[in-house]
Amino acid sequence: MNLLETIFLFFAFQAFVFAILFFMKKKGDRVANVLLGIYILLFSYNIVYNVLYWSNLLNSYQFIHLSFTNRIPWVLYGPILYLYLRRLLYKNKFRSIDFLHFIPLAYVLINYSPFYFLSAQEKIEVLINGEIRYFSYFYTQYFIQIIIALMLFYCSQLFFSFRFIIKSFNNYRWLSWLSYSFCGYVLSFSSYFVLVYFNILKQGSDYFIGFSMMFFTGLLSYFAFLQPQVFDGLSMDKIIPFKKYRKTGLTTKHSTELKSRLLDFMKQEKPHLNHDLRLDDLAKELNISRHHMSQVINENLDSSFFDFINQYRIEEAKKMLLEEDNLNMTEILYSSGFSNRVSFYKAFKKFTKTTPSAYKLQKNNTGTTH
Repeated sequence: MNLLETIFLFFAFQAFVFAILFFMKKKGDRVANVLLGIYILLFSYNIVYNVLYWSNLLNSYQFIHLSFTNRIPWVLYGPILYLYLRRLLYKNKFRSIDFLHFIPLAYVLINYSPFYFLSAQEKIEVLINGEIRYFSYFYTQYFIQIIIALMLFYCSQLFFSFRFIIKSFNNYRWLSWLSYSFCGYVLSFSSYFVLVYFNILKQGSDYFIGFSMMFFTGLLSYFAFLQPQVFDGLSMDKIIPFKKYRKTGLTTKHSTELKSRLLDFMKQEKPHLNHDLRLDDLAKELNISRHHMSQVINENLDSSFFDFINQYRIEEAKKMLLEEDNLNMTEILYSSGFSNRVSFYKAFKKFTKTTPSAYKLQKNNTGTTH
């Protein structure tokens, strides 16, 4: 085992530790934490498997039973990441139709089960003689192509999700980095087998696939050690050093003026009541650039766009809770500018540290109406 392979093992161990931490993490969405833990664990195992393969230890008696188990992470990366994103953003529960995502996993387990249940000596003989096709139910020479197509399918799903996430869920913009790291892995994975097919690269020289996985664990380390709040939805604008605003000619005086104009506009026009309100819309109303609007909100008001808007919406909701007895909770959340119950309850709990019902009960008991 050379130095590079030892470094890969270090990153695999690091990913393993992170996976365990996410399994144990109580803060945030428990299901989402477990899904992310599984996703990270799959990367950890895949790195270990590759190191064993590169160092020729995989075919030893000690590790021979791991042969062909790398197919399992291959078919699980996409589904697990997809379900994680969906759970984190929409709180969707697991449905019976979601089992369709695991058909490839069932295929792999069933297909290789004759080989998996062989003894160590029998497995070594099968591999030496190149007889794996006789110990798989659905052997096909196009297996790798199917895996690549499956990975690309999930990449395309994540790509279309990016646009919606970045546009509608600014606090979760960091998820695009997580998803792009997966697509980077898929690109390196696909490139390797294409290069091998055209005899440009020898089979076994797939270190750059390992580097893509190492990049993912390194990215995870950055967030986990330096900015752990990111896993609870902190805006990327506040955690990535290289996303700091460049100097664009917005002076301190002008920035203060824009802040005053913005606060007056929010008070008089109440644009937050529009549940489709976007940063671009607000910038257009004040006749300034999107970048300057974002800079004013982030730097002068120390907030992300959605937190800034949601604070106004919560104030509207608080007034209606205490003054509008004829409105139910659904009517209140829509009237205050929210588009769904999940975002309303999450924002309410964030800014008041309690639920809408508990807030109303508390204020009524104390006789407070403001």
